[in-house]
Amino acid sequence: MPLYSQGWSAVANLHGVATYDNFLFGTGYDLSKIAVVDMDNNYVQTTEYTFPASFPDFVNPYSDGVYHGEALTVVGDYLYALFYVNKGSGYGTYYNSIIARFEIDPFDGSLGFVDYVTAGKNSFTLDLYGNKLYVCSLGGMQNAGSGNADTNLCIVDLANFTQTGVTTVNITNPTQKGDFRDISILDANNVYIFAGHYDSGFANLVGSVYHTTLANITTPANWTEIVAINDPGYLWGIHADGSRLWLVKGTPIAVYDGTPTTAVTASRTFSITEMSDYTGGNLNSACFIAPSIPTTRGLSLAVSAKSMASHIRLAKEARELAEKAKK
Repeated sequence: MPLYSQGWSAVANLHGVATYDNFLFGTGYDLSKIAVVDMDNNYVQTTEYTFPASFPDFVNPYSDGVYHGEALTVVGDYLYALFYVNKGSGYGTYYNSIIARFEIDPFDGSLGFVDYVTAGKNSFTLDLYGNKLYVCSLGGMQNAGSGNADTNLCIVDLANFTQTGVTTVNITNPTQKGDFRDISILDANNVYIFAGHYDSGFANLVGSVYHTTLANITTPANWTEIVAINDPGYLWGIHADGSRLWLVKGTPIAVYDGTPTTAVTASRTFSITEMSDYTGGNLNSACFIAPSIPTTRGLSLAVSAKSMASHIRLAKEARELAEKAKK
């Protein structure tokens, strides 16, 4: 059975998708648009919106801001869209990111702007757990030799979608500990957070994977470092599926059995030569697909999937910065 192949004029450099009934929504980094796609009609794009221009009810807080689509999530009858915002055309200055809430028309998939909240600077994750969104923000540009003072993890309560419903988590000494880079929530007792920054020449990323609980997520002093990182590469991310913790570790992928809560070593590491015959390459993307049967070897697995599409931008920027550092 052939897969559909369509071009969507509203999407360039795809970073996020979400579905609602027979509708698929897509956003891309380059155009700051949201495409509405009818999956029951050969995946044809039916509508496109430019954010923020298509939504006059949105009072733009950044007159010189340039918006970039990063991630989408559907919860109930609402679409949540994450846009990070640069000041002007450059990348030296970032504004706080925008999380916009749209009501979805169930008949044609059209969107009506409802409200928005802000998260940290240079945000790129929009993870949903327990009616809350978890947004990792680098706090600015990726730096050589230090993290950003403004890095944070914002927790957005969808039951109180106002700025007072946004909880901000800060790391002590972020310039040393690094930027918030990823989060994976398995359940209330197993939350994994990844923070780090590049060394002075962008050769290695120095950081840590932490284990914590939902109860302690706002108290970084109670987090436990389970993996220390000082490794080369550009693509970084974590994913817990209930059976294993996966760490996209620059170029290799490290796998840790179970749900580790203390310092742990990898049970298996996939090198670039085990995944490709190109020995000089770097990982450019990764996607974890949920199993169709959520029980394997007697273990109950978390039925979830994760794409690192938004992490690809960070990898590309880090590679470019590394090349500049060599000159």
